[in-house]
Amino acid sequence: MIGGIMSVRDSRPLREAKMKKDILREADYRYNFDRDIYFNREAKKAFSLEFVDDTPEEELVRRIRESTGSAGWTFYFNSNPSEGVKRELERVLG
Repeated sequence: MIGGIMSVRDSRPLREAKMKKDILREADYRYNFDRDIYFNREAKKAFSLEFVDDTPEEELVRRIRESTGSAGWTFYFNSNPSEGVKRELERVLG
């Protein structure tokens, strides 16, 4: 921030976060406030908020579109969640 005025460069992360949120919303992902994840029950995919923040938009779109070929849930996190966490998320998400 310069002299109380936000520069264009300072607003980029906010604009990028909004665009990612729009991408997820358009793909029918919902946000779970208790778990800090975006999820889509039909696609059986869940993205951690941290993963979304750290991933470029193009890669996020590619991950949303990719076929997992799995009957179970696919989780996109920066660090692989433990099996216990995966089971708990599968139970909560349905």
